[in-house]
Amino acid sequence: MKSSLQESTALLTERLARQDADLTASERALAEALGRDYPHALLESATALAARTGTSASTVVRLFAKLGYGSYAEAQREARAEVTALLQTAGQRAPVTIGTRRSLQQCVDDALLHDQHNLTTTRDGLDMAAFEAMVARIAQGKGRIFVLAQINSAPVAAWLALHLNMCRPGVHELGAGAVDATDQLLWIQPEDALLVFSIRRYASGPVKVAQRFRDAGAQVLAITDSAAAPLAALSHHRLQVRTSNASPFDSYTAAFFLCNALVSAVAQLRHKAVSEALKRRDDLWTDFESQLIVEGHTPAGRRGKR
Repeated sequence: MKSSLQESTALLTERLARQDADLTASERALAEALGRDYPHALLESATALAARTGTSASTVVRLFAKLGYGSYAEAQREARAEVTALLQTAGQRAPVTIGTRRSLQQCVDDALLHDQHNLTTTRDGLDMAAFEAMVARIAQGKGRIFVLAQINSAPVAAWLALHLNMCRPGVHELGAGAVDATDQLLWIQPEDALLVFSIRRYASGPVKVAQRFRDAGAQVLAITDSAAAPLAALSHHRLQVRTSNASPFDSYTAAFFLCNALVSAVAQLRHKAVSEALKRRDDLWTDFESQLIVEGHTPAGRRGKR
């Protein structure tokens, strides 16, 4: 049984297959034309689509309403997401995503639609065996966990490293801090693991680091946006996220969702140790805050209060 969100984010091709028996002859002819040239057929207006397929604009509107779309524009947003998923750079995606006139309200609605689809697609396509293996490996106290991402993925990796550090010892954001990433690779041991992101455009750095970990006998845990990512072949376990967006830039909403799920699962497996660690963390914060007040350095949030 599909949820309402899954129904609303199903692709046009899925909806056509489900509704095929209920279509009229003219709607079926239009559906066949759409199936042959999806998603590019939806980049043109409803009037242009009708003229090209030998039907009427009213038939186009009626078909998309029957398929469950709120409007033809909603179906066009879906098609743009499918087209942009095939384009590698923001520069290539710009003409498709921002080359048409959109109101600011449409920008908001587009972003929501894309992220809903990203979340649902990522969840529905989740390899639970790989997820469980990654969680089990991260939750183990043995060895260190190195988290690596470059360029646009870096904020996601930083968030993940920050929260995993509250769940277990030995978590390091590779490349962060005073020690260069190359120097940190000097002491990789077989019991260590690399948790690495690779989202298009694919940088060579994560691939080289992953190869170094494999050469040392350590595990590589990857999060990518495609099975074709160069990093995929080097990973022992891999999870995939969808990153389509209404703008030229990749959306990381689904990546944060997946990382949130990883942290939640690791905390669940290590619930006793995590509870104790968070209690120590609260005590540390209280101790540091009291020292700052005694020394006359009142925290910003408490200024003006007595």
